[in-house]
Amino acid sequence: MSEPEDRREEPKSEADRTLLGVAPPRFEGTAPSAPRSPVLVRAGDSVADIEPALRPRVALPSRPPAAATSNASLGNAERTSQRALRVARANPILWMVAAPGLAALFTIGLAVLTAPAPVQKPAPVAAAPPAAAMATVTQPPAEKAPTLPTLAELQAKPAGSLSAAELVRLAEGKRAERARELEELRQKVAQSPPLLADKAVQAELLQASRDSQTAPQALLAFAGAGTPLGADLLYEAWTGTPARTDGTELSRALLYSADVRPKASPALTVALDLRAAETCEQYKAALPNALKDGDKRSLNPLAKLVSRRGCGPKKAADCYACLRDEQDELTATINAVKSRRPPSFSGP
Repeated sequence: MSEPEDRREEPKSEADRTLLGVAPPRFEGTAPSAPRSPVLVRAGDSVADIEPALRPRVALPSRPPAAATSNASLGNAERTSQRALRVARANPILWMVAAPGLAALFTIGLAVLTAPAPVQKPAPVAAAPPAAAMATVTQPPAEKAPTLPTLAELQAKPAGSLSAAELVRLAEGKRAERARELEELRQKVAQSPPLLADKAVQAELLQASRDSQTAPQALLAFAGAGTPLGADLLYEAWTGTPARTDGTELSRALLYSADVRPKASPALTVALDLRAAETCEQYKAALPNALKDGDKRSLNPLAKLVSRRGCGPKKAADCYACLRDEQDELTATINAVKSRRPPSFSGP
């Protein structure tokens, strides 16, 4: 068995053992290994028999562990910084290369954040137009509406030369003018009821009462007079025409109104009572007044009382049987009203 050589090589530093001549970083948690004594190896012995098994190195913490915090963001930041520190210690060359670039990026970002904001210039304000230019702008004159011919001008033209619109306007103008005239006449009669005794006024109002457009004003003139003559004229407007119109219905309603009927004459009151009667007893109650005051305006209602037929299922029964005991009174009343003439309104 050969003896180990006594010659020993000079010890080398950790920096001399690396390629770049930089010693690797030392970790605080790594304990330095104890120096090993030289081992004599004889021929035929294995390394496993001579060299004892190495103990595993356990990194002991050099400082107590950090206390747990409830803030998750602080824990994440600390773990990230520790991870970056370990990477930097394990790769010192990479850290030396990346450090200048990170410093440059940090400097640029800081300069951008601290740079003052650019000042915006106000937008130029357009100059107002001069007052002289505004004064010269004038609005075009409005077109004048065509003037329509007056009612007198339309009446002066021949009827054949008028258009349809002009004819309608002429008719409307005449109706409006007629309404104004009747209103003026009504006001005069209301202020002076004796004016109604004028035959010309009676004729004008009776003619207007037969026109559906002017009837209300004419009939109101009769009712507004407040005299027996006004009631007589209303009766004439009601019964003086065989046609039944809105004007005749309005005349009848005005006659039986609360402010006109009390003003009626005794003769007209009899005629109104007979026309309003419906039963035999009502006719019998009106006979004494008819015999005394009635005129020819009561003749028609009395004449129908003579008939002894018209009632019952076959229209063969007497409708006014209560008057047969006083047949002589009915006959005398009819003869009396025939002899009395009613007011005449035939015109001037």
